[in-house]
This record gives sequence, structure tokens and C-alpha cells, in this order.
Amino acid sequence: MGSVNQQAIMTWLHYHARQLGWQGMLGLALLLLSGVLLLFWLLPGKAHIEQREQELVVLRESMPQHQGRFADRSPQATLNTFYGFLPTENEATRLLGVMLTTASEHGLTPEKADYALVRSPAAAFTRYQISLPVRGSYVEIRMFANQVLQRIPSAALNEITLKRQDIHAEALEARLRFTVFLRRGQP
Repeated sequence: MGSVNQQAIMTWLHYHARQLGWQGMLGLALLLLSGVLLLFWLLPGKAHIEQREQELVVLRESMPQHQGRFADRSPQATLNTFYGFLPTENEATRLLGVMLTTASEHGLTPEKADYALVRSPAAAFTRYQISLPVRGSYVEIRMFANQVLQRIPSAALNEITLKRQDIHAEALEARLRFTVFLRRGQP
């Protein structure tokens, strides 16, 4: 009996497959393929999204709440927060060392470094101005400047002067002037 039912099913499938033709069979195959993709791709993705939503709920619940206290959003409070992210004046020498190390990593060796700590009585920050003369290719100099700005977020590249002695020379003479903004130390 089992083989008769199996034989009848196979005959029925064969008959309907011939009725559908190759176009119908292709459509049926694509329909089955989309069903498989739904099961193996979308459903696990949905579970992943649900897991992330649960993690988000946990993070929101664990955030410190102001609990009725006033959050100061005044310009002065914002400015004080900004100053809090600046490195302190006593880190100036370390930051100069970071610049010199970065220069040597890019094959640039400054012969000297001119630097000055500039304090303005009206400002709550100090400017550490550093001038570095280097010699190298344009790519090395540009990569050095980019790396310094990435490693020292409170630095700004104020000026870059490039000079080539000869049109055929590959090396450039460059002078880079950086300003590093520092949080003023306590008097």
C-alpha cells in the first residue's frame, strides 16, 4: 500500500509538472527559494533586532536620571564642559613628545622645534604654539599632519609652508605650525 500511494503521488506530480511547463516550474522554484530565504535570513534577523531592542531598554533603564534636578545647559556650562575635555598645561611637554614621535614614525626628523606657551588673561585656556620644520615627501608630511591631529584632538594646524629647492627634487622643506589648546592650570 505504501508503494502504491508513493507511485500515485509521483504520477500526480509528474502530470502537474508537465502542465506547468518550464516557466511554471521556474516560478515554483523561485517561490520555494524565497520561502527558504525567509526562514533562514529574515527570521534570525528579526530575532537579532529584538535582542538589540531589549539591550536598548536595559541601557535606558541603567542611565543615570536627573531625578527632577535642573540640568544646566547654559552657554557657560557648555563652555566649562568643553574646557574639561582639554588636556592640562602640565601635559604640554608630553604632547610635544607625541608630535616628535609621530614625525619620526613618518620618516621626518625635525632639526629643531620652536614652541611657546601663550596665556591670555581673558581666556580659560592656554595656547601651546609649536613650529616644526621638517623635510620629506608631500605624502609623508601630509600623513604626519593628519596623524598629529588624530592623536591630539585639541590641536589645530594653523599654517603649513612648503618649499622645494629644485623642481626635480622629491623632498620638500616644510614648516608646520600647530596650536594645542590646553586647560589653564590652577594659579
